[in-house]
Amino acid sequence: MRGATMMLAAGGWNVAPPADPPALLNDIVALSPSEAWAVGQTQNHPVIQRWDGTAWAVVASPQSTSVIGAALLGVAAVSPTAAIAVGGAYDRLAGREIPLVQHWDGTGWTARKLGPWLDAGYVLTSVAMFSCDDAWAVGHGVPNGPVALHWDGTSWTRIPTPTPAKGRLLAVAGTSPRDLWAVGANERTPLTMHFDGHAWRQVRGPSGDRPLTDVVALSDGSAWAAGGGGLLHWNGRRWRRVDAGLNSVNTLTALSPTDIWAAGGRGEIAHFDGSKWLRTDSPPPLGGSAVWLGATSVAPGTVWIVGSQQTGGSSGSPTLHSVTALTQED
Repeated sequence: MRGATMMLAAGGWNVAPPADPPALLNDIVALSPSEAWAVGQTQNHPVIQRWDGTAWAVVASPQSTSVIGAALLGVAAVSPTAAIAVGGAYDRLAGREIPLVQHWDGTGWTARKLGPWLDAGYVLTSVAMFSCDDAWAVGHGVPNGPVALHWDGTSWTRIPTPTPAKGRLLAVAGTSPRDLWAVGANERTPLTMHFDGHAWRQVRGPSGDRPLTDVVALSDGSAWAAGGGGLLHWNGRRWRRVDAGLNSVNTLTALSPTDIWAAGGRGEIAHFDGSKWLRTDSPPPLGGSAVWLGATSVAPGTVWIVGSQQTGGSSGSPTLHSVTALTQED
C-alpha cells in the first residue's frame, strides 16, 4: 500500500505523499494549516500521523499484542498539548470488543485506562473536544447499544443515552458543551441524538435505510449530517433531507453556515456556498479511486479530507491505500 496527500491552494488540489508505513486513514483534525493529526490503522495496528505544514510523519502511539483489528476511528484537539484519539479492537484473551482511548499531552500519546466498568464490550467511533477537561466520545457495542462517554480532565464517565437495542453512534460534534449532536443508525434507520447540557435525547429525522456517518454543528443553531447517498439538514426545528448531487456522502466539515464541504466514495466532493451545492471530483491521480472518510477545517479557509484510495493489486483485486487531503487557503 502507499499513500497520497492533497492540498487545495491557489484554486487547485495539490497531491503530496503521507508518511510510511502505508495506512488507511479514518479521521483528521487540524489546529492550523501547519498542524494537523490523522488517525487510522495499518497492519492490524493503530496509526497516528502528524502534519507540520510541510510533510506527514508517523508519531509513536501505544500498541498491544493481545488485540486484533485495532484501529483509531476518531480524533479531536483543542491545542498543541491536548488531543484525544479513539477507536476499538478485539481482545483475543477476553474474547470481546474493547474501546481504545489515547491522549496527547504535547510530548507523547498515552493509552487511557477507562476503569473496570468501561473497559470492554464496545468500540468508540468519534470524539469531540471543547477544552482539555471537557470532551465527548461516542460508539456502540453489543448488547450495550449506543455509548456516550464524557471526559472531565481526570476520568471518563459513561452518560446515559436513549438505548435502541441495535443502535450505533458513529459521529459526534457540537458548538458548546450544551449543544452536541451524535448520529449513527438503529438497524437501517438513521439515528440522531442531541445533548443540551443535561441529557441526551433522541430526535426524530427523515426515514432512510443507511447509517449517518458524520455530523457538523454550527453557531447559528443549524447542523448537517452525512450518510449514504445524501445529507440531512437541521434548521433548528427539524431534520430534512438535502440532495448535494453526490452518489455517496461519508463526511462533512464546515467553516461557516455558508461554507460547507461534503465528500464520499468515488472521489466525489461537494461545496455549499449558502444557497446551493456544487459537485466536483478529486483531481488526478486520485479521481474516482478516492474514498473519503473524515474531514476538518480551520479558519479562514483551510479544509482537509482523509480517506483511502482503491487501486488494482498484482492479482487484479482492488487494494486500498491511504489518502490524506485537501487544504484550501482563501
